[in-house]
Amino acid sequence: MRFLLLIILFTFSLLSFGQIQRCSTDEYREVLKEKFMYNSHKKQDKRQFFYPSNGNYDIPVVVHVLYNNDEQNISDDRIFSQMETLNNDYNALNIEINDIPEEFQSVIATVGFNFCLVQEDLNGSPFSGINRVYTDSESFQGFSDGMKKSEEGGVDPWDVHNYLNIWVCDLNGNTLGFSTMPDDLFAFPEKDGIVIDYEYFGVDVSSTSPYNLGRTATHEVGHYFNLEHTFSSGCSDWGGDGCDDTPAVQYATYGCPSYPQESCSSNDMTMNYMDYTNDACMSMFTVCQAERMIDALLTYRTNLIASSNCSVSVDDFVSSNHISIFPNPVIDFLNIDIQNNFVTIFNIYGQKIMYEYILDNNKLDVSTLSAGTYIISVDMGHYKFTKE
Repeated sequence: MRFLLLIILFTFSLLSFGQIQRCSTDEYREVLKEKFMYNSHKKQDKRQFFYPSNGNYDIPVVVHVLYNNDEQNISDDRIFSQMETLNNDYNALNIEINDIPEEFQSVIATVGFNFCLVQEDLNGSPFSGINRVYTDSESFQGFSDGMKKSEEGGVDPWDVHNYLNIWVCDLNGNTLGFSTMPDDLFAFPEKDGIVIDYEYFGVDVSSTSPYNLGRTATHEVGHYFNLEHTFSSGCSDWGGDGCDDTPAVQYATYGCPSYPQESCSSNDMTMNYMDYTNDACMSMFTVCQAERMIDALLTYRTNLIASSNCSVSVDDFVSSNHISIFPNPVIDFLNIDIQNNFVTIFNIYGQKIMYEYILDNNKLDVSTLSAGTYIISVDMGHYKFTKE
């Protein structure tokens, strides 16, 4: 009966919010409880965290693309764009960061997580980090976990202790994605990971959806590292998300509201990644949220950072500076101390995105590049720069 009630409430929530369920992590957790799979002994930690949010932690990722048709078999570029979005969002390099209201500027955090596609498969052979698997299943029921099981048309996870597994598939209904949280599945680790509907994974500028900029993954990765929704306890003083620097919010925020919006006697932090606004209107984690995620990594998911099976660091390709490149970070024009030479710019995945010849003006216009980290190759040298 309780399970039936949950389904009814879930269906009602879909109808109430424009036929879209922004995130189904809470509902998934309730289903796990109904199936006696949830770790009922999990501690609800209310302690303070003091981890500095200026660390650098590499998180190895394997993306399982389950497809029944060509549309579901999303491109490498979509997957690369999702990785770039995650790295920008978790390092406060997203372009929206400058538009955050002054009231919240002091609690903007850099988490310091660097997500990278693994470069070796389970047998040690070269691998792209993208596991494409054809399935006879046209779609998957959101809470069945079928996408995580090869015998049900899905694909078994790689070692969940050493890899962040992300399943990308066609989800039935209106769910954009859901995630497991640390220690939720102590006895069922094979279910650990993140599931996202293929339509909402990565950046798709051709889509008219308000969820086309990869923020569903940013949100779900937050859950994976122990973040709750900012509105999880409404206006009560229970502190449901465990963070004092996220103002209490009465309800989930949809759309792209103007600032300020007020509830619970304070201005809402509607731009927080753990609310439900449109992708273009999400822009920040707080210091406490960053500390909680770092604590989750170091407490529950330590093997992720212990794994050496991740893509080579950008720094491994960078040459010693014998050519001056400035300013760094750069906003529009990059000054390069060289003339009459070609320069090539690559993103962090090795894709060539710009090729220019510098004659006698040593300025290179990089204003069209998205915010993030890049490698510039010039005169047999390779140099890293950051575009703001």
